[in-house]
Amino acid sequence: MKRRDFLKMGATLGVATTALPILIGGSPVRVLGKSPLHGLLATATMNDNILVVIQLSGGNDGLNCVIPITDPLYAQYRPTLGVKTADNPHILADHDTLAFHPVMSGMAALYGEKKLAVLQNVGYASPNLSHFRGTDIWETSTDANKFVSTGWVGRMLGDLYPDFPPTNFSSDPTDKYYYPLAMQFGNSLSVSFLSENGGMGIIISALPDENNPSTHSYDPIPVPTPIPYQELDYVRTIEKETEVYTQRLIDRSVTTNKATYPAGSRLGQQLAGVAQCIASGFKTKIYLVTQGGYDTHSNQATDHPELLTELSDCIAAFQKDIEEFGVADKVAGMTYSEFGRRPQENGSGTDHGTAAPHFVFGTQVIGKVYGSDPKLAGDSLLNGNLVYDARHDFRNIYSTVMFEWLLAGEEADKNSLIQSVLTSSNGSTYSTSSDWLHLGIFKNQPSAVGDDEFVYGLMLMENYPNPVREKTTIEFALPTAMPVQLSVFTMQGKEVERILDGSMSEGVHRTSFAAGKLPSGNYLYRLTTPQGSVTKQMIVIK
Repeated sequence: MKRRDFLKMGATLGVATTALPILIGGSPVRVLGKSPLHGLLATATMNDNILVVIQLSGGNDGLNCVIPITDPLYAQYRPTLGVKTADNPHILADHDTLAFHPVMSGMAALYGEKKLAVLQNVGYASPNLSHFRGTDIWETSTDANKFVSTGWVGRMLGDLYPDFPPTNFSSDPTDKYYYPLAMQFGNSLSVSFLSENGGMGIIISALPDENNPSTHSYDPIPVPTPIPYQELDYVRTIEKETEVYTQRLIDRSVTTNKATYPAGSRLGQQLAGVAQCIASGFKTKIYLVTQGGYDTHSNQATDHPELLTELSDCIAAFQKDIEEFGVADKVAGMTYSEFGRRPQENGSGTDHGTAAPHFVFGTQVIGKVYGSDPKLAGDSLLNGNLVYDARHDFRNIYSTVMFEWLLAGEEADKNSLIQSVLTSSNGSTYSTSSDWLHLGIFKNQPSAVGDDEFVYGLMLMENYPNPVREKTTIEFALPTAMPVQLSVFTMQGKEVERILDGSMSEGVHRTSFAAGKLPSGNYLYRLTTPQGSVTKQMIVIK
């Protein structure tokens, strides 16, 4: 039986075919199926960069996490829950209107070391304040009114690895499928990993070891095989695939950590397991861990600081761990939560809100605050809630992580992949927008040419298509209205055409360039403004 047919039959019968649970020595493990049969980047050689995603489940209160300490409205809105400026040792040295919560010493230290980026006012248009739907939007990466069953990680990996899983798993550690493509620590399947035909990784509750092996005793399948047994055979095939990866986990070379994680912390246990896998040489691209408990409608004064203490200490321990293992330069982490909380407290807690700060961390992150402080004035709120920064639509964070980190150094058409993941693919539309930005969060971006100084909000995207035969599209974003010049140069610096020259409004702009009139070769195109310049490379072929 083909997997596509089985998935269709499972949907008809109400069977959850995308995640079939089995027990590995008492540890639940689920394989997440097979990928779509399309591959925009199937021939690309992937880099070794790894992304660790931390879900803050329940809706983290951003205002008590990164606190606007100089805004009097913060204290006014939060007479009980507000953190007093005098009590806070973690005022940001380079951004003294903000401070981390006093218990967040670990993350504050990482920020001081320029290893942590704070992205302010992250959200999306028409936010949904339901936990279930809000999480679904983040994991499927859609507009608020779009409903799909695939996730952004699953779609990305499905495009990159269209032949996963292979018919036979190789015993060669250099084989691209020797290790899981993605791994989730937890007990509840994330939609993020699902592709149109299933999923692209495994989920485990804890790392298995040799004392908890997988054991199965199967009744024989009749020959010839009746249809019901074909379905059973398919289920067993998925279980066997999971067991291959489980054995890889059991055989990992590193079973102890170099850093000490908070005692009794489930998040710490998960991150310690991730660190062991990375230090053991696993080529897994994406890990997902979860910290729950952020739905702080009541008792927030006690519960939220405890959560932030655990989060901050676990991230600091993980970063120390991977640095001592010598693998930190290929690892980046980021957080997400389904929504923030309302600015005004309800007496003992905060209710479901909208925009909130999120974090990206690692040695290759440009550590700073991105975006403006939250605007708390009544006329800046929408129905009493914070308004998100359109540049920090959460999908621009995904776009940035893909373009600048997971796909960094690739020569293939990264923009097409990002459109496939975030806009539409295979007849499904995820968003009416296609203007996804790259926020300049990571160091040493290979797509940048020259020594342009980074200016927040000033962005020049890679032209597409690139290489180009005839016409190509160039997109750029301006942080405010300003005069601009957009020109094309030879590699020797001779200007061959000025595409734009004049004042333009704030926001994202798109223009086309007839590159077909140029001889084949490499060219530079440069966006010049009073605030700074950005240069990219274009390849013209005949």
